[in-house]
Amino acid sequence: MSMRAFTPPEERALVKLHALTGETFLDITRDRPSIYERLADKGLTTVMLHKRQKRARLTATGRYFATLVAARKAP
Repeated sequence: MSMRAFTPPEERALVKLHALTGETFLDITRDRPSIYERLADKGLTTVMLHKRQKRARLTATGRYFATLVAARKAP
């Protein structure tokens, strides 16, 4: 199985989730939840519905890839 490269919106989503402190969830209701759901299909995030709000957080594998993407984006 090969993974395709991340799209720019997926990279932004990974970096945004990586910037969170601790095991907190990010409210993605006003973002494009489809991006986070695509990442969830790959096993990089978990998306849940809580009180009519969609929330996402990184999995362990997602944290690894988010660290790589964030390091590449850093000046």
